[in-house]
Amino acid sequence: MAAPRLIMDFDGVVCDALEECALVTWLGVHPPSPRVAVSSQLTAMPRGFVDRFRNIRGFARLLEHFLVAHRPAAARITTRPQFETAFRAIARAYVREFSRGASGARQRCREEEPSFWLDLHTVYPGIAELLRDRAGEVAVVTAKDESSVRAILEHHGLGDAVAEVIGECGRKADAVRDLCARHGVSSATVTFVDDNLANVAAVAATGASAHWAMWGYHTAHDLADAARAGVRRLELGDLPLLAAG
Repeated sequence: MAAPRLIMDFDGVVCDALEECALVTWLGVHPPSPRVAVSSQLTAMPRGFVDRFRNIRGFARLLEHFLVAHRPAAARITTRPQFETAFRAIARAYVREFSRGASGARQRCREEEPSFWLDLHTVYPGIAELLRDRAGEVAVVTAKDESSVRAILEHHGLGDAVAEVIGECGRKADAVRDLCARHGVSSATVTFVDDNLANVAAVAATGASAHWAMWGYHTAHDLADAARAGVRRLELGDLPLLAAG
C-alpha cells in the first residue's frame, strides 16, 4: 500500500449526507417498529427537528454530538460554547444509548434498504475526479464507521481510489500521526482536508498541510475564527490544485 499523501474527512468533504445523518439522529431516540420501513421515517421527522439538526450540524464532530438536535434549545444555538454547554448537560449514559441506537438504525437501513440508504449520500462536484486522480494515495479519516464509508465509495465507483479508511475517529490529529508513522513518512508530506475547523487546526499542528473545506458544514463564528487564525480555506474550484499533488 502506498503512503498516504491526501487525507480527507468524509461527511461534508467527500459526500453530502445531511438527510441521512438527520434520519439516524431521529431514529436514535425514536426507533421505528421492526414492521415499519426505515425509509418511511424520512418524511415523518418533524420539520422543527430537521431545522434544529441543520442548525447544529456545523458544531458536531461525532455521531454523539448529533443528540443535541433533540433539545428544543438547539434552535437557538449560535456559538460553539452554547453547543458544548448543551452537549455536556446530557447524561453520558443517555449519550451512549443514543449512539448505539443511531448506529443500529444506520445498520438496519443499510441492510434492509440498501438502495435508499446509498442514495442519501451525494458526492460533491469534482471529488470523484480528485479521488481517481490521486487513486492509491488517498486515506479517509472520519467519524463515520468504516463499513458505511466503504459501501458508499463502492456505490459511487470509488472503492479502489481510497487506499485506507479510518472510521469512528474522534481524534484526527492522532490518526494522521499514526498513518504517517505506519507508512514511514513525515506529516509535512501530507495534505489534510476537513470541513470542521477544530479538526483542521489540530491537524495543522502536526505539520501537515491542512485545508478547511468551505463546501461542508461550518458556522458564522467559524468564519471569523478562521480569518483570525489564518486558516487555509479550500473551495470546490480549488480541487484541481490537489489533483496535481
